[in-house]
Amino acid sequence: MNYLTINNVSKSVGEKLLFQDITFGLEKGQKSALIARNGTGKSTLLNIIAGREAPDAGQVVVRNDIVVSYLPQMDSFNEHDSILNAIFDEETPVVRAVKEYEQCISLLESGRADLVPQERMDNAILEIDRLNAWDYESKIKEILSKFGIHDIFKNINELSGGQRKKAALAKTLIADTDLLILDEPTNHLDVEMIEWLENYLSSANITLLMVTHDRAFLDKVCSDIYELSNGNIYHYRGKY
Repeated sequence: MNYLTINNVSKSVGEKLLFQDITFGLEKGQKSALIARNGTGKSTLLNIIAGREAPDAGQVVVRNDIVVSYLPQMDSFNEHDSILNAIFDEETPVVRAVKEYEQCISLLESGRADLVPQERMDNAILEIDRLNAWDYESKIKEILSKFGIHDIFKNINELSGGQRKKAALAKTLIADTDLLILDEPTNHLDVEMIEWLENYLSSANITLLMVTHDRAFLDKVCSDIYELSNGNIYHYRGKY
């Protein structure tokens, strides 16, 4: 089942041609890496695929019944949002329920029990039960913990560049997604975090396209490679 098709896509920046008439695609369950020398258009191509930039020519077709999540080089967080609001910015019933539950737990753990009367806590638990969202809540707990995100009330503008990258990566992984697009996901991660991410992406039932300079990480996660070179795209089966 085809999830993504790039048809004859071209892009230039000023007078510099990045790529011309490139065509490739991803099937459901495919986990691919995109490699190229620096400055040859990897991030630009991911931005085009994610709909953040327009190509000069050609088209990107994403299957219309799938969810796409994208980790760009630079996040688009609202500087005045808390981590909680930045990560959980969707307004689905499950997200609202988990957001309220996480907020209650965080307030209790930080000694602000006066803000969480028993009725509020009971209602939060009942809503999670009603929506059968405990598995999703457990996934969120695991991901936030692995990336060292504990104070979800801290504002985005209080975070370092590395902390923001971790928050953006956590948001991307938490999303219930079908197609995951990652631009340098291991930046700012320590060895333990990278190992956890390797295992998570390898076992996750997702379709993946990622840019990474970490060759060992690439080999453990991806089964094939697209190389962007001299304005063309080349496909290789197997490891790096």
